[in-house]
Amino acid sequence: MLSMSLLSITACSVLMFPLMSQPLSLGLSIMISTLLLCTLSAMLISSWYAYILFLIYVGGLLVMFAYVASLSPNMLFSKMNLMLFIPLMLILATYIFYFYNFTDMPSTEFLNNTTESMKMKKYGTEMVSKSYISILIAFGSILLLNLIVVVKICFYQQTSLRPYKN
Repeated sequence: MLSMSLLSITACSVLMFPLMSQPLSLGLSIMISTLLLCTLSAMLISSWYAYILFLIYVGGLLVMFAYVASLSPNMLFSKMNLMLFIPLMLILATYIFYFYNFTDMPSTEFLNNTTESMKMKKYGTEMVSKSYISILIAFGSILLLNLIVVVKICFYQQTSLRPYKN
């Protein structure tokens, strides 16, 4: 039950990425979604993998948003869009997670085979197994959304260091 609530909160924070127009608010949103996904992977897979993944994400975020914050202009936060968007996304995520069955029958049969599971844990290949592929897809989609939003932020006409000419 806790993993489903973590997954729904993570989905809501990921869906807020396009609404962020400042690098600081986007960085906070990415940090929260990364922390929640790493907590989810620590509960499902192993804690050391989640810890190392979180450290890599934090290091990349620090470097990336230092550059983006120096390039983007100062803008005001708009609270109205966020106040309308958060309840809508919470209702949508609750509806999706209530009616969607996340367990596949082949993955549950796969987890019942303990010798195969122990062998995968021994060699460290459990992360790329069929039962955990949804976590990998979630991390990949977060990276793709980060790329899109950073490009959107850097493309403003009044940037401080490099103006664009049309």
